[in-house]
Amino acid sequence: ILHGTDTMAFTASALSFMLEDLSKPVILTGSQLPIGKLRTDGKENLITAVEIAAAKNPDGTATVPEVCIFFENKLFRGNRTTKFNAEHFEAFYSGNYPSLAKVGINIVYKQHLLRPFANQPLKVYDKMCNNVAIIKVHPALRKEYLEAFLSVEGLEGVILETYGSGNAPTSEWFINGIKR
Repeated sequence: ILHGTDTMAFTASALSFMLEDLSKPVILTGSQLPIGKLRTDGKENLITAVEIAAAKNPDGTATVPEVCIFFENKLFRGNRTTKFNAEHFEAFYSGNYPSLAKVGINIVYKQHLLRPFANQPLKVYDKMCNNVAIIKVHPALRKEYLEAFLSVEGLEGVILETYGSGNAPTSEWFINGIKR
């Protein structure tokens, strides 16, 4: 799938949850420079993404039976990837999970990290809940802001974007707000 880079990580993540028991690759890629530019990264990204999508194991199953992003010589799990740079070709990374393959002269798959072939019927989920709030935890987060987010009628879920190491405030007001 050729995709704009600004929202590619969101699309990859959503698809990874919408396509359960995927037995074929869904590889998203794009470029930092338009494909018609002389120094574009798009041509190499596209060619390699197609090669990864076509790769087969010796038994004929897909080598990468999951949703991924291929960008600048790295293959990332779709729901573990974020765009972090708009100025460099190396625009994506997966902070909490290593790349699934490294591309140089050869494509070296990290087999122990790839999802196993599902051998199950594909289940497609075509509805997404939009009653979810994302709360960015930061040192200046105020109790009133947290309470306002959490009091939205019909709220079914909250995603906490916590500090880099995954921790959050331990203040009583914060803990009680999350419990409620």
